This record gives sequence, C-alpha cells and structure tokens, in this order.
Amino acid sequence: GRDVRDYYEIEFKDDTRQEYLFDGSWKKTEFRYEDIKIAGKENFKDTVAYTVFGPVMYDKNFAGKRTGNTKNYAVRWKAHDPSNELLIFNKLNHAKNYADYQEAVLNLHTPGQNVVFASKSGDIAIRTQGEWPAKWNGQGDFVMPGTDSSYMWRGMIPDSETPYQYNPERGFVSSANQRPVDSTYPYYLGREYPSPRGVIINRMLAKMQQVTPQDMMRMQTDNYNVFAEMARPIFLKNINPASLSADEQKYFSMLQNWDLRNDVNSTGATVFVLTWEKFHPAVFDDEFANAPKPVQRPLESTLLEGVLKDSAYKFIDNIGTAQQETLANVALTAFKNAVVELKKAEADGKLEWAKYKNTTVSHLAKLAPFSRANLPIGGGTNIINATRDNHGPSWRMVVSLTNETEAFGIYPGGQSGNPGSRFYDNFV
Repeated sequence: GRDVRDYYEIEFKDDTRQEYLFDGSWKKTEFRYEDIKIAGKENFKDTVAYTVFGPVMYDKNFAGKRTGNTKNYAVRWKAHDPSNELLIFNKLNHAKNYADYQEAVLNLHTPGQNVVFASKSGDIAIRTQGEWPAKWNGQGDFVMPGTDSSYMWRGMIPDSETPYQYNPERGFVSSANQRPVDSTYPYYLGREYPSPRGVIINRMLAKMQQVTPQDMMRMQTDNYNVFAEMARPIFLKNINPASLSADEQKYFSMLQNWDLRNDVNSTGATVFVLTWEKFHPAVFDDEFANAPKPVQRPLESTLLEGVLKDSAYKFIDNIGTAQQETLANVALTAFKNAVVELKKAEADGKLEWAKYKNTTVSHLAKLAPFSRANLPIGGGTNIINATRDNHGPSWRMVVSLTNETEAFGIYPGGQSGNPGSRFYDNFV
C-alpha cells in the first residue's frame, strides 16, 4: 500500500556520530536529548542523532528486532512533519455540500485515509486523501543509501492529482484498500494492494437495488471468500483423489464440496486455509533456502497470479531435486502437509473454522481474564468480514440518509469499561 516511511543507511565518520557522509562530504549531525523518567529507577537519558532524512532510529545502541546492530538507519516519515489533522474533522462537521467536503479533506496529511462523501441530494465521492511522497518507481521498497541525495523525496503529489471519484456512472464508490488507480497513474504508490475484498464488495454493490441499512449490515459481515474462488481450482484441478489415502480423501471432499464461505461451522474453510498456507512454502522454500535473513517472500497475490497465468510457473520446480516438479506435484505436497495439521485440529475438536481460527478480542493490557477468546465468528483474511484470530474490524457503521438521518454503529467491546458490568462485552 501507500508508503510514507522510508529508511536510509547512514555512514558516520566515527563512533561519536558527530558527522555523517552525505553527497561526498561530512555533514554535521544534530542531536536531541531525551530525559525519560522511570518509576523507582534513575532517569534514562537517550541521545537521538538527527540527519537530513530524520532521526537515526536504529544504531549500535538500539537494534530493534534486527539480528545485528552494526549499521545505522535513519527514518524519513511523513508523520514527523507538522500538520493539523483535527481541522479536517472540524470542517467536515460543519460541511453542507460537496464543495465544503473538498475544502475540508485538504487538511488531512498523515495518516492518509479513504474519505467518503455522501449527501441527501444524491452526490457521492471518495478521495484517497493524504500528503503522499512523489516517488520514482520502486523508491523506498528497500533501505536506501543515506550518502546520496538522489534517494531523497523530491516533493509531494499535488492534491489536484490525488485519486478520487465523484458521482461515478456505476452509482457507488467503495474501497477495501485495493489499488486506487490504474497503470496510467504517473506516481509510484507502492507494491501490495490486496484486491479480493474490493472485488467482492464491488460485485455485491453492483447487484444491489433499493439498498436498506440491513442490506449493508449483512454485507459488512459477509463471509464469502472470493480469494478461495480464484485459488481453490489450483488444488481441485491438480490433485487426483484416487491417489489419496482414505483420510486425505475425506479432507479433499470437504474442500471440494465447500461453499466458499468462511462461516463459523465450515470445515472446508479450514481445509482451504491450511492447504494454501502450505502451498506457499512448497513453491518458494527451495529458492529462498539460502537467501540472507530476514528476507521478504513473494506476496500471496504474486503467487496466485503467477500460477493462474502459467501452470509451469518457474518457481514450481524444486531446484534441490533432479526431477522436474509440476504444479500437480506441488499442489499434492501442499495438501498432504495440510492434512497433518487437519488431523490434529480434528482430534482437538477444532476443525470447524471458528474453533480453528479462535478469534480473541484482547484487553489493551493483554490481561487474559479481561479478554474474550474462542469467539464464534467467521470471516478472515481476504473476506469482507476481515475478522482474524487477533485482529479485525474495530468499528462498523451504516448511515441511512433518509429524511431523518439514521446511523448504526458497533465495535468489538462493550458500553462499559467495568469488567464487572454486563455491558462490558455486550458488543463482542
């Protein structure tokens, strides 16, 4: 998705960090000193080095989750720039029409958001509003050299070129964080924009007529898995049921007869999710076995597109063996590996999707007695109801612009913060 944070490797002159190399000469480092108070202990004094890119976030004193700390990385993050995001909400609260909306949204800089507009007069609009760096293709995908100014941001995308829609012919606007532009857009917007949720939302909206709030509520909690609609044929076409054991045939039948819905009691959903999870390493593990760690594996959208376009996708063959593996070989391997875990899940009474997924709404302090686990909720990744094991929609809202506006909202918690109250978890 949109990337407003980049990292640069900084080359300091020596351990004092007083100077760093930039465009062929040594540039003076600026320092910020933080005095952090700790209860019952001495204050912790932190010294942060600042470069032309921004603060040095990782160095020999703080490695984060890196395996080593021999290098220095500065971060350029749009959120470090001053802005006044509260102004957009103030202006939207006073907006009366599309022109007011247009003026208000320009005050949203960071973080960028999809800002939707609708009025009782029938106007609708959406903008992917924010202050976005104008990047060249691939800029920021990896750590960049901090010694060369040519890798710096050159400015921001003008607001006049921010992607938007206003009263589109199709009669609706939507976003599930899918790519907001086509290939003709002149600016680089980053790599991954998962599209399945956007696909099914647009499909549903295109079919709807005389939409009611109840229709929208049902859509927001829908469990249809359009990603599986695209990916399941890979396994059904390339696995011969006759070659499977009795146990394997049982699970294959679940996959075959599945209605493509990740509903609470679905077993087919569990079979698919585990099979797909095993398919990714079955394809890529051999090529990445000796890659430096950590390394970014190909995205699941990349794998799906590659296999659907070419059944002889170059990564299917296992480079560690003498024979030439086919898609049928790899699909079968992935399924058999999934069966191992499916047997265990069934033995534990967790083959149904909701039990296997085990959605948990955690207390902010991660205190188990104040959390709610084993929730009977469907959905998951790539689904409109994007409820996963520990993450999901934090706020759902439906607004009906009738003569007297009606609005409905719900969140995964309760009306009371008191764990002893019956309203503590009444929205879970």
